[in-house]
Amino acid sequence: MKRCNLCGKKRPENEFHFKNKARGLRHGQCSECSRAQVKNHYKKNRPYYLLKAKTRNKNLRLTARNYIREYLSRNTCIDCGESDPIVLEFDHREDKFKEISNLIKGTYPLEIIKKEVGKCDIRCANCHRKKTAKEFGWSRNKDGNAPVA
Repeated sequence: MKRCNLCGKKRPENEFHFKNKARGLRHGQCSECSRAQVKNHYKKNRPYYLLKAKTRNKNLRLTARNYIREYLSRNTCIDCGESDPIVLEFDHREDKFKEISNLIKGTYPLEIIKKEVGKCDIRCANCHRKKTAKEFGWSRNKDGNAPVA
């Protein structure tokens, strides 16, 4: 049994976090008091942590966008050779985890985005639509206007 430095209650040693696990040293405050302290610290410093998260997320998005922009500028449509990055899109060959744009918005790590990009072919918007229509068997009505699923 060990006495907590904060609440003064006697508790079993396993209710105290390790200070140094290799030497078997434990903190002087119990897990319950430690949680309360951390919670209180976060509450007092909430604006700091929100700003920190906002900055981190902004940097992650910026890094991912720059990577995608540079990746598209180095590649061309595999069907027609179009090289304008504005019209190029990612066409998933394999099972997709998420759409690339959602990975960027969701502030996923760059490694996950690169892995997802590796599952894709680069196609221009026109070729991507044509390939998808063919793949899913879309066709036009008799009058040649609206696609039918």
